[in-house]
Amino acid sequence: MRRLAAPLILAAHTNALLAGPPLKQQTRPCFAPATAPAVDDETDFVSADDLEREAFAEEVVVRSKGPTAAELRARAWFEAALQEAEADYPTRAPPVALASSEGVAALERPSVVLPSKKQEPWRFTRLDDLWRCAPTRELADAAPLAPSDLEPWLPADDDEPVAVLVDGVVDAALSKNLGFSSDRKSWVGSIRDAPPDVLKVMGPLHASLPEVVKEESIPQRVSLGGGALCGLNAACAPDAVVVWVADDADALAVADAARANAPDRVESEAACVRAHVVHARRRAKGAQHARTVISTGAGANAAVRESFVGFTKLDRFSALTNARTTCSVGAGATLTHVLDGNEAEQAHIHHATAVCARDGAFQSRTLSDAGALSRVCVDCDVAGAGAFFDFSGVQLGGSDQNLDLRTALTHSSPDADSAQDIRNVAAENARLVFKGRIDVPQLGQRTNADQLCRSLVLDDGAAVDAMPSLEIVADDVKCTHGATVADLDEESIFYLESRGLARADARALLIKAFCFELVQKTDDMLPRGTLDRLDAKLLEFEERQKNRRGRYSSI
Repeated sequence: MRRLAAPLILAAHTNALLAGPPLKQQTRPCFAPATAPAVDDETDFVSADDLEREAFAEEVVVRSKGPTAAELRARAWFEAALQEAEADYPTRAPPVALASSEGVAALERPSVVLPSKKQEPWRFTRLDDLWRCAPTRELADAAPLAPSDLEPWLPADDDEPVAVLVDGVVDAALSKNLGFSSDRKSWVGSIRDAPPDVLKVMGPLHASLPEVVKEESIPQRVSLGGGALCGLNAACAPDAVVVWVADDADALAVADAARANAPDRVESEAACVRAHVVHARRRAKGAQHARTVISTGAGANAAVRESFVGFTKLDRFSALTNARTTCSVGAGATLTHVLDGNEAEQAHIHHATAVCARDGAFQSRTLSDAGALSRVCVDCDVAGAGAFFDFSGVQLGGSDQNLDLRTALTHSSPDADSAQDIRNVAAENARLVFKGRIDVPQLGQRTNADQLCRSLVLDDGAAVDAMPSLEIVADDVKCTHGATVADLDEESIFYLESRGLARADARALLIKAFCFELVQKTDDMLPRGTLDRLDAKLLEFEERQKNRRGRYSSI
């Protein structure tokens, strides 16, 4: 494992990243010289075989005289972010410094590519808006947060731990119930304060970069494309929240005995450890890198909610949150992860990865509705027999929002199940994207996987791109995938009108029911502030459509 002994070594890594050969006749390097001449944006793509098989080629050879203006802009953006990481290095605790060195080393790998419209994973993302955000943090003058400011984002139960990060760093004064639980079976807090027993487990997990490792072993056309931003997160994140839950041997033994007598999977009966992480942006403009690490021991049961909240009104695209969450689900354990993005009019990128051991269950819930540009990627490896992946995602887009939700699921063990349910609601000029991939290799025999994306398009200017996909090698599987795009059902509207509701009220009720069917799966983890915001968003949809007519509009 590589370590940085001093900031000078980090500077050497940075210089090496930016001193690579030019792009001419080269296969997707991460960086090229920042002084390379700019040329026009027209670039031809030629596959390793021929044009007819371009979509299936594992390597794309870029033939141009040099990098485009967009590529130079991205490289300059990354260079500035890495320089800030170098300046902050002396102040970082050893676990954070180790992750920083791993992130910089990852960006040197030839398989790591900067986001570009040339890449399939980024084809539907407005990268120009992403690079408008400053790559470094700028601290503006603002009054410090008070506990009352956080009340809408706190749980109803005062005994549940809440880790509050202000501008990327855990604030012990605003956080609640950090440290060990009363029975010492769980620990929540900053990785800088983690005790040795917890750090022994969470340190390597925090420093790992599974997103980068995976991109080296799969074709670019099927990857999530997040290697560069994940490496940058590791290099730049100043702190990390750790949620550690110990093994529960008794609950695991009970579950194993029950599974021996029943064909269906049995969930852990251990008491659920609930934790909440609030990422608060108060003074910081520009890029901010958030990091969360979750480990659920064998037989344990945990639920973790992450909320991203902006407490200062900023200009549009003046802030970017680049977040990462790494989850480990032990044998027979259950982990529910709820992701709630609330930073209005800003950019939000989040990569969540999980590995499920035998008979483990990872339940992922995502809600995207506030950001001007949002991209959430969930990557799960069902690595143990009998494991289960359950995903629910809701995207509500209005105005000209660009919301992108992506899942990558690998059934690398037999007798495992998965279920994915995605709901999109697009209004005005919003562009919503879902791309999901289920990979079932030869080892994934007797897999049972379902994937369904349902979308409502409420206005002619709105668009939804739904791309569910399967790649199956195993021959004994039961897998389904599908997508629907439509306006609200006229028969359902007529039924509610016949019961006395006005047409606008009937539409609003149907849209709310369409979304809240999945919101209810969050196990009451969503805070009051999020639920109020969802109600306001649906009311806004209703008000803006009262005077609209179009091919998809029913009013």
